[in-house]
Amino acid sequence: MTTSKFNMSAMGSWSRRVFLAAAGSAAIIAAAGVPAANAQDAEWQKVIDAGKKEGSLVLYTALVGQPSTKQIAAAFTKEYGINVEVLEARASEIRERVRVEQSAGRFAADVMFTSEGQTMLYDTEDKSVDPLPVTPNSTKIGDRFKLKVPMASVMTIPYGIMINTGLVKPADEPKSWKDLADPKWQGKILSDDPRAIGAGYLWFFSTYTRIGEDYVKKVADQKLVFTRDQRESQRRTARGEYSIYTPVIMTDFSDLKGLPVKFIIPEEGVPYVLYGNVLLKKAPHPNAAKLYLDFMQGPTVQKIYASLGYGPVLAGMTEGLPADVKAISEAKLYGTTDTTRQNEMLAKSKEIFK
Repeated sequence: MTTSKFNMSAMGSWSRRVFLAAAGSAAIIAAAGVPAANAQDAEWQKVIDAGKKEGSLVLYTALVGQPSTKQIAAAFTKEYGINVEVLEARASEIRERVRVEQSAGRFAADVMFTSEGQTMLYDTEDKSVDPLPVTPNSTKIGDRFKLKVPMASVMTIPYGIMINTGLVKPADEPKSWKDLADPKWQGKILSDDPRAIGAGYLWFFSTYTRIGEDYVKKVADQKLVFTRDQRESQRRTARGEYSIYTPVIMTDFSDLKGLPVKFIIPEEGVPYVLYGNVLLKKAPHPNAAKLYLDFMQGPTVQKIYASLGYGPVLAGMTEGLPADVKAISEAKLYGTTDTTRQNEMLAKSKEIFK
């Protein structure tokens, strides 16, 4: 009994020491952490106040004709009271505009919404972008979307296969990219041109890299009909001119509801283009620009893109979506292009698809 009392007493003393030590450590951590967090909040509040004082933002976007752009701009204005002026144009046109403006000493735009590949060109060749700021939301995005190029990732555009359901029986539906090489589809496939930058080239780069040259050559033997008009190609397939159109922007499925078409997510996954924002050099509204970069990576915008079928870069954004939309938004990412290999791969595509 004496020994037992001694042990219990010793254990009690030890427990108190551990508790007091833990409490002391927690107090030290709290003392160090809370002021640091408060300091960060205070610094970000300065950005918010300065951005509101600037009052406006100029956005250049290469994602042409998307209603989501205005929807997001309106949401940003509602959040911060900052007006967003938007200019839409093809990526090549925007690049030239920025080059001319900056060469003339005019720094008109603040933020540009563009692709990862274009960002590399802006950064390494044009020297027209500034380093990205660290913002509250930039630390929360998925690791695979944290890039070496100075682009704040926002969403992925997925590409898959579209079929005419009146011409393709359910049992014959292609389930993978490899199925496009089946001889039964010879002369029945409409394809975005892989010999020029665009969706077809994205498909070529991804499948050539992941499946191999022999596969791509088999698809080339299918006597593909090439096009560079994506929207009209979807309609042509819906009208029954072709059994298959590839690669199709998966987010366009809602525009074709009611027509005899089906969008298919291949088993391997979807080739994709990663889009995001860059901070242009000497932005005239630098604080408003920082707020916009942060806003685009936050839940409001991420949910907007997920609801349209785009792939969000922030986790947990697809909950509650309709099954068809969720399947596209959560589709496995298969591959994308590499700007450093662009000339090599375009030459290879032209060699194969003569």
